[in-house]
This record gives sequence, structure tokens and C-alpha cells, in this order.
Amino acid sequence: MGFAAVGFESSEAFLAHYEDQPGCLITDYRMAGMNGLELQETLLKRGCDLPLIMVTAYARTPLTIQAIKSGAVTLLDKPYDEDSLWQAIRKALTQDDQQRQTKRHLADVRRRLESLSEKERAVLDLLVAGKANKAMASQLEVSLRTIENRRRSIFSKLGVETVAELVALVFKSDTTP
Repeated sequence: MGFAAVGFESSEAFLAHYEDQPGCLITDYRMAGMNGLELQETLLKRGCDLPLIMVTAYARTPLTIQAIKSGAVTLLDKPYDEDSLWQAIRKALTQDDQQRQTKRHLADVRRRLESLSEKERAVLDLLVAGKANKAMASQLEVSLRTIENRRRSIFSKLGVETVAELVALVFKSDTTP
């Protein structure tokens, strides 16, 4: 497929080397030292969501279920055909790209939320709570024009046009405004 590939002599060697590079991991279930499921568990504990493809000559239903439940793209039985491996790699690389795009988007949203002033955050909290402009002005003891100006600033900084978009963005960010 023209992709660069790096081999490691063990799970431990991979873990010592890996630093969140894009790609996917193809691992055997049975290896010296840490097996494929233990490697997958270690990656999950580290918060690593690198797509994983597991291969094994000893496929059993519990092994397959555990690998898939833990997020493996697939488990391939040896001997597997080349097309199945290429298909799994394509799927894993697409998954990795989508996860990285989502992370970048969320980081950008969080950065924009952090750019809000304390007063803008107070208005944002009330907007997300569904308060009307007049109620916000009264609660924050400011004029209606001040609320309208802060709303405009919030919408501009966050790149949204409607309250619905704003609320969706705040909830997607997984941060409390």
C-alpha cells in the first residue's frame, strides 16, 4: 500500500518507542512477554486510542469478544488472506484519521471557549441554561445592550450563528462553560 511500517521485537519495545504517531498497530495475540490483549489493555490505560488489528492462529470466541470490546478494529485468523489485512489496515487508518480530526476540532473549540472573558462566560452559562436576554441582564445587573454586545462577542469568538449551534458546541467540547 506504500505506507511506512516499523517492526518491534515485543510489545514492550513498541510501548517504549510509541509517542502518539498517526497510523495503526498490527499485533499478534501470542508473543513473548506481553500478549496482544495485554498490549491493548496497556494502551487503553495510557489513554491511547491507536487503532489495533490483532492476528492470531488461536482464535477463540472469548479472545475475539475481548479484543473487539476493547476497541480492536478486527481480529484476523491465521492464515488470513492479504485482502482482509489490507481492508483492515484501510479501516484502521481511516479511523485514526477521524479520531485525530475530532481531537483537533475539540482542542480548537476548547481554545475558543477559553478565550472568553469572565463576563462573557457568565453570559454563556445563562445562554446555555436557556435564559432570555432580559433575564440575563437582570441577573447580571447590566443593561440589555451589554448582554447583546456580549452575546455578539461570544458568537463571533466561537464562530456560531445561532443559540442552538452555541449549545451544541459547548456540549461537544465536554467542558463546563
